[in-house]
Parts: sequence; C-alpha cells; structure tokens
Amino acid sequence: GVTRVQMIFGLAHYKGASFDTILRVHDGVAPGKTIHVMPGGSIELELINCLREPLGFNGPEALNKYHIPNSTNIHTHGPHISGESPGDNVFLNLGPGNSSYYVYEFNENHMPGTFWYHPHLHGSSALQVGQGAAGMLIVDHPADYDIPDIIKDMPEHQMVFQHMSLDILRESSSISDDEVTNWVDHNFNMTNTTTDLTNFMLVNMQFLPEVTMEVNKWYRWRMAMSSVRESISFLSQSGACEFQLLAKDGIYLTDAPRTVPAIILSPGNKADVAVRCSKVGQEYMNATDLAFDPKFGGFNPETQFAQDSPPKYQDVYTSVGNFHDPELQPIVMVIDVVSAPGTEEPDVDLEPFTVPTPCYLVDLRELNETEIEIGHFINEYWCKSPGVQQWPAVSDPDDTCGVFGPYGVGGGLTPRMENLIPYSNSSTYINDFEVGSIQEIDLVGVLFHPYHQHINPFQIQEVFNNADASVDPDSYTAEAVKSWYQVGDWQDTLQLPALKVIGTNDGLSRQTAVKVRFQVDQFTGHMLQHCHLLFHEDQGMMAQYDMRGDEGTTWDGARDIDRTCIKPTAKKGFGPYGICTDTYPTLDLSQAYQPLIMPEQVYPDEDGVTRVQM
Repeated sequence: GVTRVQMIFGLAHYKGASFDTILRVHDGVAPGKTIHVMPGGSIELELINCLREPLGFNGPEALNKYHIPNSTNIHTHGPHISGESPGDNVFLNLGPGNSSYYVYEFNENHMPGTFWYHPHLHGSSALQVGQGAAGMLIVDHPADYDIPDIIKDMPEHQMVFQHMSLDILRESSSISDDEVTNWVDHNFNMTNTTTDLTNFMLVNMQFLPEVTMEVNKWYRWRMAMSSVRESISFLSQSGACEFQLLAKDGIYLTDAPRTVPAIILSPGNKADVAVRCSKVGQEYMNATDLAFDPKFGGFNPETQFAQDSPPKYQDVYTSVGNFHDPELQPIVMVIDVVSAPGTEEPDVDLEPFTVPTPCYLVDLRELNETEIEIGHFINEYWCKSPGVQQWPAVSDPDDTCGVFGPYGVGGGLTPRMENLIPYSNSSTYINDFEVGSIQEIDLVGVLFHPYHQHINPFQIQEVFNNADASVDPDSYTAEAVKSWYQVGDWQDTLQLPALKVIGTNDGLSRQTAVKVRFQVDQFTGHMLQHCHLLFHEDQGMMAQYDMRGDEGTTWDGARDIDRTCIKPTAKKGFGPYGICTDTYPTLDLSQAYQPLIMPEQVYPDEDGVTRVQM
C-alpha cells in the first residue's frame, strides 16, 4: 500500500521541565507522528514549511556555519532507498512558505525495521533536530514474514531519545540570526517547573517519563537517538529488567536475540530491544558510568547554563560526543512494573531466530580480496581552528571541519591539514563507486565521531586499536561493549566507544579504527556521509560519494553467499496534496513521572488510503 502524509513544519509552544520556549516541530508535536510502510510499499509525503521570513544568516559566507534557521527539508534516516528526487534528496532547500513532494519507494526485499526522520538542511540541522524536530519511521512486517510469532506480536513502546542542550541551541540560534527564540530571553523563560537542569535527556520530549509494563511479559522497545552531541548508555537499576537485543539501525541481528547488560545509543542510532521485568514495582533506567578515559557510558549533563549565561565552548571531550559521567541526571526513565491476570508465570524465553535476508545484507566477511575487487577508502573526520594545525582544544563555531582527502584515498596521508576537505556543494564528491560493487572503508576516530552514511548500510568487519589495553577484559565495561558491538553486525551509524576492550593492534592508524564493508546496491547518484554530531555536520564535516552506473544494478555475488537471499523487484509510484495558520499548539511536557506518550501512528491501507490512529 501507499502511506500518504501531509507534514507541516511550524511552531509549537513548548512547556518543558525547566523552561518554556517556542519550538520548530512537525505538525505541532514532538516527536512527530510515526510513519508506517510495508516492504514493497511507498510513502508519498508533502512537506510544507509554514515558517516565516526572514531567512536569517545566509549567502556564500554562511557556508559551513549555522545559517537559514527558517528553511528546512527532511531526511529518512536508515532506509535502503534512493537518495535522488523525488526520494530522499537532502539537498532540497524549502524556504519559508514553500513545500515539496517526496516519494519513498521501499522494495519488496527491504528488511522490516525501525528508522527515523529529521531535517537535514546543511546549516540548520543541529538547530532544528536539537529542539525536537524528529519522528519514527517503521517498516512493518508483512503478515507472512518468517519471524517467530512472539517477536511479531510483542507489544511495543516507541521511544525517541532527545538530548536538549541549551549551549548548542543558543550558539546556533545566535550565529544563524534566529528570530523565533534566542534560548535566553526572547520567547524563552526559565520556569524550573520540575527541575533546574537545562541540559538533559528526554524520552518522547518528556523528562523522566513513566513506562507501564506488566510483570514477566516481553515488550519491544523501538528506540531512536535524536541527539546532536551526547550519547547514552543505561541499564536496569536492580537488574530486574532483562534486555535482549533484536536489531540495530533497522537490521535484525544474525544471532538474535542477544543478551546485553546495557542499552547503548549514539547520535543517529536506532535499536530494537526485547525487555522483560521480573519484579513488581518501580524500576529505574539509570545512565551508566563504564569507566573510560575519556569516560564511557552516560549522557553528561555536568555543564549547566543559567538564563543569562552567554554561549560557551566546551572542552574537546564534550564537543566531540564522547560518553560521559551521568552526574546530574542519573535516571533516564522509570518503569512501572505492574501485576495483571495471567502474568504469574513469565513469558517463555526467546529462542534464537533468523529472518529472511535481503541480498543487499548478505554476509561480506569471508570475501577474498584476491578473487573479488573491493574498493578501499580511509574515512577520518577533523576540525581545525584558524591558524592552528591540530585538533582545537575547544569547539568553536569558527572551526573548519571536514573529511580528509585526497579524492578516492581518504585520510592517512601527509601533509595532514592540507588534505582536510570541508563540504562545499552538492556536486563535489570525495570518491566514486560503481553500482553493484563491494566497498571497504576504514573508519578512523569513531570513538569521537559517529560515522553515518545514507542509502547503503555497512557491516563491521574488524576492529583495530593502537592504544594499550586499560580495561579488565572480564569487567562489566567489557561485557557491555562486546555484547552490543560485534563483528558481523550491520549499522548505518557507528560511534564505537571503548575500543581498548575489543580492538587489536595492527598499526593501521594513530587512532582506533573499524573496517566496514557494504554493497553499492541498486541506486545511482548522491550517497552522503557525515559525522552525526550534527553541529559538526553543519560546520562542514560532511562529504558525498558518487554512485555511478546503471540504476537497479546489484552485486552478482550475493546469491553465491546466500542462495536464498531476496533480490529486489522493480516498482514505481507517486501522489500529491496544502495550509498554514497563524496559531500554534502548546506542548505541556513540564512534569516528570508522567505516562510515556506514544506518537501518533500513520499506516497504509491495502487500497492506499491513509489510516491515522492515536
């Protein structure tokens, strides 16, 4: 079926836990409505920008700085779909009062999974995503999908984790000449209704929400990490709730379910985890300190900003998105575990299962490079301050950020800084790939910068590390990291902390690195890649690959690896629809310990007519 969505990008009055302000959001709510589609289906989306002029800071001098705060577009993060119009084209610029139609075609061989959407206009991404403009996109299981019924029928909670950070919002608003709010004193008011924190992690834009679950019953948590800087790791306080990892970044594990002691999310990540709690009462989900240098584990709200404080630049460990101590917000959310008829005995344990494999996700680990031509690239991100030939000690909006070249080679060559390539325009590339080929990238420095690539997910092949091991391999830290990140896993976004635990030293680079492989499958044109610390992306830490060849070409070796893998089929579709008002809704999310609010759900019917459920 076809899912038709009209989405209005406009304003909402936000009454939060510690401040009131005006937000830019989709359809007056945050997170936005959850959009559903089936493999073989399509989404026809009209995005209407109801914001008003002025444009704000813009022009050639605004490139790779925060700018055009009232212009937008939309990106579907994670699906294996075309990046060209009318599909997931992130180069579209919808100025105030403009609209655009998107048509997202999902092939019949697309794996069901959890994805998300958010604005992706270069220069305004951090400002818009950082205030809550994001929502979930779910590719649902077909009725006959080969997956255990206990997984298919599991009740679920949808959770968009939103990091609200006043320092980035104030900085981006100031530099971009944003007239909606400056996050200090214009359309902004400190209330301290529930807390005096101004840098916190929200779940569905709620501070410390309460999630009700029946004891001994499995629930599927679909999670997306909408954060422009911080990562998070959290666990069950008493251990009464167990976690079974099913999928990451919308792709089922080949060894699902996998027992994990903690849930780990970096900016841009998605995860599906089956959760079962064995004890009636309140169970806290606590941010963790996994004891690393720089410390790994928790979201770090240690730096707070009073209403009259100016924008401040953070030390390098904060600015590059490491995992930190959770000193001031140790609790992420509360699980209210209740008894119910029939819950005296626990649900059966989850058995190992596999799902049908699309040909674009066959295992690439055993490919012989002497028999198959595999392209190779070294990706490394960096920023430099004016006149400074090294990583800056502080994060500054005047930094030049980019991806190391040269073209087709990437990082690792000298001289160093002369090869740093900031983003320039939509027609400049850093490498080119032939559609139907296998590519391999060494991701250097992914402890600091979450690498995200559009369209084609990648598989972890190997992890390297030059640092001396500093963590007990039998420790909780090692267990948490090793269980969450494993060779063979598929991702579209990767920030891999604690490489000292799982890396091997082969002298690859000055820093820890991860080798990944992927198929350049079906789609030609732009394939964007960038750091998913979106303030870095806005500052130029973004590049693109040129996918060349014939549209629809696939790698002919997939069936040699898995004779049953599902090949794509050809299909097409399209469709239209407009309305802005001078009023906007109020989102009162000021109280803690309130029931978690599920986003509105938008489904397709068999006849293609949209069905909306609250």
